[in-house]
Amino acid sequence: MMTKRPFPLKRLIQRIQWKSYAFFHRSRKTPFFLYEEQKPPQQKRGLSPRIAVFLTVLGLLTVLAWIVPLRPTYSDQEHRDLTSFPTFSLSAAIDGSYFSDLTTWFADTFPLRDLFLSLQSKLEGLYGIQTQKITGNVTQGDEIPVVETDPEPSGDTDPQQPASPNEPPVQDAQPEQAPPEAQQPEEGSPEGQDTPEEPQPEQLPAEEPEEEPEEELTVPELDDDAVVEKLSAVLSIDNAAYEYYNFVQEYADNYTDALNRAAEQLEGISNVYSIIVPNSMGICVPTDVQEAANTSDQKAAIEYMNSCLSDKVTAIPVYHTLLKHYLEGEYLYFRTDHHWTALGAYRAYEQFAKAAGFSPTPLEDFIPHEYDGFLGTFYNSTKSEAMAKTPDTVYAYEAPSTNNIHITNEEISDWLYVVIGNVEKSSAGNKYGTFIGGDNPYSYIENPNKDDGSAVMLVKESYGNAFAPFLIENYQYVYIVDYRYISKVDDRKIAEMCEDLGVDDVLFLNTISTTRADSLIQRLADFVG
Repeated sequence: MMTKRPFPLKRLIQRIQWKSYAFFHRSRKTPFFLYEEQKPPQQKRGLSPRIAVFLTVLGLLTVLAWIVPLRPTYSDQEHRDLTSFPTFSLSAAIDGSYFSDLTTWFADTFPLRDLFLSLQSKLEGLYGIQTQKITGNVTQGDEIPVVETDPEPSGDTDPQQPASPNEPPVQDAQPEQAPPEAQQPEEGSPEGQDTPEEPQPEQLPAEEPEEEPEEELTVPELDDDAVVEKLSAVLSIDNAAYEYYNFVQEYADNYTDALNRAAEQLEGISNVYSIIVPNSMGICVPTDVQEAANTSDQKAAIEYMNSCLSDKVTAIPVYHTLLKHYLEGEYLYFRTDHHWTALGAYRAYEQFAKAAGFSPTPLEDFIPHEYDGFLGTFYNSTKSEAMAKTPDTVYAYEAPSTNNIHITNEEISDWLYVVIGNVEKSSAGNKYGTFIGGDNPYSYIENPNKDDGSAVMLVKESYGNAFAPFLIENYQYVYIVDYRYISKVDDRKIAEMCEDLGVDDVLFLNTISTTRADSLIQRLADFVG
């Protein structure tokens, strides 16, 4: 059967239409159909593979987000407690604050949070260097109550602006010496040592650590070409980074309350001292840059917390001392890590010696060690190419009397190790481990050249690791307690432990960041009891 052809006039009109369209649409690549019968049959379209993958990943992340046990409570990258789950109350639900706090908790504690922040920093690094860029949430600090204090004593030398404040101090060249092999401990145990009734022969009258009035010290302004980046919870300036600090009055009060309780319990047993160490942001960064970065005034915060300590606690202010020596060009803080250097710890040790009534051992009496290529926590957070090209150097100082330390951890009850370890072959991120074998729950060092029974207990977090070696020459026993882990190996509280060990002096040494970390303060309070 033959198909019926269109009427000749109709065919003529169609040809005219097609030719006209072709003439006026010669550049068009997509075919155009005037009549439905000319269009090819449409195929049914399913879900595209890319959309399917996207929806699958989105679904997995949604499931992951609601797994509460996976949600972190503390950020190692930002060194702070994350937002806690809000407590429900009818009033909070009515005014909407409960749901606002719930949203904050949900966003701040997302599973694998630090990993995603690190990936975000790497991704944004592909865009090139961007100044004044915030890539994370920086919490607003509380207003710091004003305390009238005088600046601390730090010598008669006038402050000088360093040519390059991040370079290490010039020292006489000395050959590097590897730590001696561990030796067997001598007979006798530090347990149960009696405190001598008479003072040590070299004991000096303790001086009240009041600060002498001096001219105001200020950090020099940044160079005009300095590149400033705000990355997550650290501020990056060229090849250095600095940790944010935000004052939280509730946590600061809890910290000082714990120290006051310790002093009350240790009355008649041990003298109690406190050092709150400012971090590098408070010492090395100009004030105007700190204000623009929305970080709290560390000097004011430390003064407030020291003013809250009872008269049974001797507060040892070190802010002015560290600032003065930094302005003189000393290498007091690492650029790629949140810790201070051993030289920074030594400057604080000098102030402790003055308050405790003994002469500090001269730095030149210690055996120096030097380890290059250190890339610490700031580098791990930012993956900065500038930091990678200019790593830090770890300087360590070995006491002349002994380099032996007894360590107790969950695996070993009495491990004979070294105070200053050789980390030359350690990875770039582990070179701070040269000090006292890293973070261990309990350790002690016995000075074989002293037999007077004198003892000090250093209650610390990782900032105390670089400080501990300087105490060896002044006491027969140096006990080191990391309150973050002590409950894993010893259930005694601080008063019982000090009484059993015959401790004369107890020094609480913590970075200012600890005083705004609720979980760490709680562990300290648990150790105090």
